Amino acid sequence: MIKTILYLSFLFTFFIGCNAQEKVIANYIGYSFNSTKNSSYLSQELRFIKENRDTLKMNLKLPYDTISHNIINRGVFYNCHLKESVTYTFTLKKICASDIPEAFNSYYKTNIISDKKDCSKFTEIEKNTEYNYTGNYGKYVDINKTLYEIINISPDDGCIFQN
Repeated sequence: MIKTILYLSFLFTFFIGCNAQEKVIANYIGYSFNSTKNSSYLSQELRFIKENRDTLKMNLKLPYDTISHNIINRGVFYNCHLKESVTYTFTLKKICASDIPEAFNSYYKTNIISDKKDCSKFTEIEKNTEYNYTGNYGKYVDINKTLYEIINISPDDGCIFQN
């Protein structure tokens, strides 16, 4: 009986820890584009000021067609185009690159090596791939070399939700 209770307690704690979400409240101040370690992607660095006045840099890896010099940028989450000087609340969940659906062509699947202890943390590696636009790129961001899935954004009046 005691073993069963301990086992269930462990399972519950593990489940809660794995599905933990973080809320980030920050004022959007702008963005810039940076190169990545893959010529078929650019990193859109979204810059925010948090409530404690710290700077937050959220990176969105976007497909880049080197032939036509075209960046496909549908925004974060579900086609959300952020407005400067607006305070947003993001609900984020740490994920592993393997959590991104197989059908999606993702920078995080080709250009990172996950940390062995915490698979949401990563090191970038150099690897060029051919341009291929498949996926919802705006749902996956990295902050300080940690991979997150955006679960929610508020306000969401700048978003276009598809049915």
